[in-house]
Amino acid sequence: MQKPTTMAGMTDVPCAFLDLLETDAAWRDPGAFRWRADAMDRLDLLSLAMTDDVQRQRADALFDAMGAADEALFAALRAAIRGGEGKTALAPWLDIGEPVGAHYDALDALVAGILAVDEPAPDVSGLPADMVFYQPTPARHIVDAVRLAALTPGDHVLDLGSGLGHVPLLMRILSGATVTGVEREPAYVDGARAAALALGLDGVHFACADAREADVSKADVFYLFTPFIGAVLRDVVARIEAEARKRPLRVLALGPCTRTFARQPWLHSDAADPEAADRIILFASV
Repeated sequence: MQKPTTMAGMTDVPCAFLDLLETDAAWRDPGAFRWRADAMDRLDLLSLAMTDDVQRQRADALFDAMGAADEALFAALRAAIRGGEGKTALAPWLDIGEPVGAHYDALDALVAGILAVDEPAPDVSGLPADMVFYQPTPARHIVDAVRLAALTPGDHVLDLGSGLGHVPLLMRILSGATVTGVEREPAYVDGARAAALALGLDGVHFACADAREADVSKADVFYLFTPFIGAVLRDVVARIEAEARKRPLRVLALGPCTRTFARQPWLHSDAADPEAADRIILFASV
């Protein structure tokens, strides 16, 4: 793939930036997703200050062309997933370095485009006490969780508070593990199930249930991105502890709930800071 021309300094000169995008063909390659995402962000900022109609038309045409290139990439990757080659097809985008923080990046846009999960408006009018509003796990942390836990097709992961299903879907694609998402919002569960069906993914399931009542008997790996706090978290931790008396378990935690797991005497972590809330921490039962 041709290396794209640098965009440094172009944000101050709208016309020059448009000229660059129109003449540099590198971004049109579907695989140039990250560069294209950066270009679209910069173009979006520039367009806010554009007063010339011709410039606006040029900017709109570039947005459309970039969107079409993205859709071509998403379609190709979805086809690879349906063909059982998703892990290999996604490999070029999985160099995540040392993932920390709760922010989102280009990998999240890529994953969202591939999974294509409809995001309905949830009914939060009756959100119980100690339940947390849904926030998707940044994709780089999902990739890191698969690596840290060394997930294999022999594992069964239970994602408690699975939301739109990004964690179960991506974990299944990258590891072949059986993954079950538990989510109390029916609209989210319906969207995740539809996405799994469209991608031809078996071995990934979604249950509409309260985490305190979900079937935890088959899982050997639990994932939580602080979906609840307080008494609900204590009840769920107690359920996982009860299962750990029956078989070896691993817990993957992200966010404030990590501190709770770090203080459980029946769990151990080799992490330098087992209470760190800005990265995935892996715990194993002892």
